[in-house]
Amino acid sequence: MTVLWPCRAHADPDTAPATTGSESAREESFSTGLHFFDDSDLKGGLYFFQRERRRFDPAQGNYGVNLSHATATASAEFNSGFAGGIIGCDVGLYGTADLKNAGAPDHEMNFMPWDDPWHPDWSKKDARDGVSFHKAQIKAKAGPFWAQGGYFQPSGPGVLGVNWSVMPGTYRGMNMGAEWGDFSFALAWADAYKAPWFTRMNSFYKNDGESPVPWLWSAGARYNSKGGLTLEAAYGESKNFIWNAHLKGRYETVFGNGKKDSLAFGAHVYLMGDFDHAPSSPNNNFAGTAAQPYMFIHYRRAPWLFMLEGTYTLAPFDSAQQAGYFAYRLTDRYGSSKGAYDPWWDAHTDWNAHREKALFASAGRGLDDLLPVRGLTVTVGAGLGWDGQAYGVSGHFKEWAFTFDLNYTRQEAPLQGAFAKLHLTAYRNGTDFPDWNPYKNGFQSEHDVKFFIGVPFDL
Repeated sequence: MTVLWPCRAHADPDTAPATTGSESAREESFSTGLHFFDDSDLKGGLYFFQRERRRFDPAQGNYGVNLSHATATASAEFNSGFAGGIIGCDVGLYGTADLKNAGAPDHEMNFMPWDDPWHPDWSKKDARDGVSFHKAQIKAKAGPFWAQGGYFQPSGPGVLGVNWSVMPGTYRGMNMGAEWGDFSFALAWADAYKAPWFTRMNSFYKNDGESPVPWLWSAGARYNSKGGLTLEAAYGESKNFIWNAHLKGRYETVFGNGKKDSLAFGAHVYLMGDFDHAPSSPNNNFAGTAAQPYMFIHYRRAPWLFMLEGTYTLAPFDSAQQAGYFAYRLTDRYGSSKGAYDPWWDAHTDWNAHREKALFASAGRGLDDLLPVRGLTVTVGAGLGWDGQAYGVSGHFKEWAFTFDLNYTRQEAPLQGAFAKLHLTAYRNGTDFPDWNPYKNGFQSEHDVKFFIGVPFDL
């Protein structure tokens, strides 16, 4: 899964005082007097993503092509102002096309050749070029209250998140909340979801792909103090299927010359459970409550950034059909929904087998003081997971990975905010087991190269 690395630059009007007045006059001359239009913006971008991933086949004893594609994406999103200071709308569209594909069709940056996550057709060999939407919503605000409904990405505290390609996934339903000082609250309800690699909305189903889940909901509260402390609690359910809950705590302090250095640390705990406890049911995911504590510490001393993070997973099982891994979402199938889950190490594996302990460390450095080109950063990282368990297996799972990132974000006009990112991963599965069996979220060793270019715009 790929995400954007946005960079917002702030113009200083004192650098061009002679033009400041003319810019203001030009903006005023185009004013309609209607906040719906005058406070609106149009943003989007052009993107190119190339990936070459090779996966080890223990039966053959070598690495074979898994993903090999180059994909272009274009997006545009209109966000209105609020008419009467109360109501507005947002619409976002995107299109994708493979420039080449010599690997699997389910590479997530284009549209899959099937229509839903429960019924893949592996006879298909090519992804499907096309156009879809990621947002089409009505929005409203009144005092401390806000609301959005239609096709939306969740806002505010809660258990719902979205999958990403270049663009985000989309829920169909409604989302509302309020903010009072340091406190914020949110509710969400949805009856369908579309991962960004599908062109149409999909209703929710249980693991069997046949039993419908009519809706899911989420509620959350957050305290975000100006002193650097953030606390969040949230709970949600998919009707008669799965419940999710989390507690999140984070504290950050800034210091040093010009307040450029910072220290952030915290802990989260994510929880999941079933409503179906029948021993032979395919919709029974866990033998009890599943949990994943997560701890992190981030230290920034310009131009360096150091990160250390860790997880411990409990996904109890007492039968072969249960998951045996922890994936925080309200429907089990990947791409059918997503949870508001923070850990992301971009190291292939999810580090989430039952009883697995995992650590990830990275060190990054900005290169502005070493090179004539501004906006370059380099990061190296390493992850280790051990003691994972699977049903019917006496041994323990072990895995490790090394990552390398080279990022560039353009700091000046023209093309300010354009970026390029190179990401390398060497992942090793410490067992000889094949993909997905007996570790249902485990795959074999991989070598991966990702190259991502983006030219966003914001009018």
